[in-house]
Amino acid sequence: MPKPTFANLPASKRQAIIDLAVAEFAERPYAIASLSRIVERAGIAKGSIYQYFEHKQDLYLFIIEYATQQQLQLLGAYVPAEAELGFFELLRWQMQASVRVGLAAPLLTKLIYRAVTDDLPFRDQVTQRLEDAGGQHLQALLHQGVIQGAINPSIDIELAAFVLQQLIGNLHELVLRRVGTTLAAAADDVSKLTGTEVERLYDQIIQILQFGLGNHYQSPIDSGAST
Repeated sequence: MPKPTFANLPASKRQAIIDLAVAEFAERPYAIASLSRIVERAGIAKGSIYQYFEHKQDLYLFIIEYATQQQLQLLGAYVPAEAELGFFELLRWQMQASVRVGLAAPLLTKLIYRAVTDDLPFRDQVTQRLEDAGGQHLQALLHQGVIQGAINPSIDIELAAFVLQQLIGNLHELVLRRVGTTLAAAADDVSKLTGTEVERLYDQIIQILQFGLGNHYQSPIDSGAST
């Protein structure tokens, strides 16, 4: 995490270092990403970066947390302001809005793609940060769903958030197969994850989450009705 000296920098200089680090780690695998390129483009001495972060890994983990928070903020900005959506409506909206986030901030998308696909020596720490950010976001949505009456108040919120996170986190594999593209190609061009087939998948997922897998149709015989 950043040292106090980083927080003491002027906001514009701090953001410039963050933006350059996002670009460096998004465009190159971690193993060949260079602190030298970052500081050169920032116009600071290489030794200065170690006044702000302990080492390259420290900077990288900070940038990953920054990227996830930025994506969540962008996601929230796309929620319709004119109406308060119910839990399942909001979840469905965010599935679609995630593509818009990717289009609005392609470097963040590529950075997260590398974070989940690169061979990192500290994979567990990266995974934990990504899961923590997503889990907290989903838990907040579920708590709101309970207040709205859309979610069973007896449900284990942490467990429900975990299940949703696993589902959403692995959903891309099915989406990629359906649209005939790869994760790398989608990271470069998020618009590939659009179209009627993708929208239909999102609708089906919400239907399963809201109504379950059981057959809720009750025939006249089952209901005791006479023929």
